[in-house]
Amino acid sequence: MSLPMLSNSALTLWRTTAARLMRLGGDSAGNELVLFVDGDSAFDTMLAAIGSARRRVWLEVYIFAPDALGRRVLQALEAAARRGVEVRLLVDDLGSDELQDLHVQPLRAAGATVVRFNPGRWSRLLPFAHRAGLKRPLPMSLRDHRKILIVDDDHGFCGGMNISADYGGPRLGNGRFRDTHLLVSGPAVVELGAVFGHSWQHATGTTLQALPRSGPRVDGSHVQILGSDRFLRRRLIQRALYTTVQRSVRSVLLTAPYFIPPPRLLRALRMAAKRGVDVRVLTAGVSDVPIAVAAARHVYGSLLESGVRIYELQSQTLHAKTAVVDGVYAHIGSFNLDRWSFDRNLEVVAMSLDPGVGAALEQVFFADVDHSLEVQLDTWRQRDLRARLWGRIAWWLCRL
Repeated sequence: MSLPMLSNSALTLWRTTAARLMRLGGDSAGNELVLFVDGDSAFDTMLAAIGSARRRVWLEVYIFAPDALGRRVLQALEAAARRGVEVRLLVDDLGSDELQDLHVQPLRAAGATVVRFNPGRWSRLLPFAHRAGLKRPLPMSLRDHRKILIVDDDHGFCGGMNISADYGGPRLGNGRFRDTHLLVSGPAVVELGAVFGHSWQHATGTTLQALPRSGPRVDGSHVQILGSDRFLRRRLIQRALYTTVQRSVRSVLLTAPYFIPPPRLLRALRMAAKRGVDVRVLTAGVSDVPIAVAAARHVYGSLLESGVRIYELQSQTLHAKTAVVDGVYAHIGSFNLDRWSFDRNLEVVAMSLDPGVGAALEQVFFADVDHSLEVQLDTWRQRDLRARLWGRIAWWLCRL
């Protein structure tokens, strides 16, 4: 693993940090990575991959909308199933409530398996929902927030993009969201398949056979696939994030559309800034969840006072979930900095220890900053009483 230009002491620290991260598992060398910040490019690539699939297509997503883009994906999946490809579609029942049986019936008729995670409309009103064939029901609050697409044995996608016109660009969708997605080619796809299999087992009670491992790419990246869920208390993503922020020496750049982190992470960010690390947070100025904006603004003060710089994106609705630490550690996935991701949802991130990927994601961060407004401490302190009260209430509600 090569590291960017850092001092000798920082290099030594980062080699120790990397060793700690590897203990979490799910790592492999020799992976090719392609970063997407444009929905049209991402969906063009995903649709092309599905269209060329020969063995399997596994798709797991929180929101699958039956709009124009969603129908294109359903048609591609159906065509793959009719070619004899093993097609499995796993959608969250709450997130994909608009996707009805009539929308997926042709896909099932073609031979695909379609599963809804934690199904039952009445489960939204009662603490638990019964699932036929499983010994224990799932709590209502557990949602499958992962976004994973696996094609054959050596191509996998993950990130923040759901299947909806909101995530497509102006050609395939409406360009509403600013999101980030990642294509991984190489041995890390096995680990991504294992995370998908974990979700499938939760949803169906059945175990999928592990994918065969493809060979490493020459000069490929070191990648770690990390999952998080509430059942086994395997909060691997959280542990990786805490480890890297606490041991950062140069910079921490977080992109978080719903910035409602637990107190431990807030402390880690403040402490990093106080020891001279350049800590910056990009969050939503325009949000699909307005209460999250109010809740985030409630905690800006302590961060700003510690030297953390905060930006609110204005050009689009922010939905990307990324982190870059010291230009060394970069992660892209479904993981939000909120209570749901930290304590409840099924989540996944692809983490890279590659200076090239770190530099590319840093460029994306600062390009977004150019379309953002920086929050100033004096302005934050001048909020009126109504904004202060609503922020406190919103923070409390979002932490339930």
